[in-house]
Amino acid sequence: MGLLWLILILGLGALAYFAIKGRIVRLREEIEQQLRKASQPRRSSLPSEDMVKCPQCGTYSAPSQTKNCGKPECPYKKPALNEAPRSP
Repeated sequence: MGLLWLILILGLGALAYFAIKGRIVRLREEIEQQLRKASQPRRSSLPSEDMVKCPQCGTYSAPSQTKNCGKPECPYKKPALNEAPRSP
């Protein structure tokens, strides 16, 4: 009877040991996966453009949004008064 209890306790101990060890391995793998995912550069969901410098006044603007600065030598045309502004 004593030997049966000893085998049962050792079996339960081994079961608990391997269950805890397996859980630790899975947690470590999850943490490593999250670290790999966090270390990857994020992709911007916003479109971007390189800024261009105005040859006359020296200000920078996006090519799709160049506007007249009001100076007479500005290369960008002024919008006509009857034209509605374009919305992006």
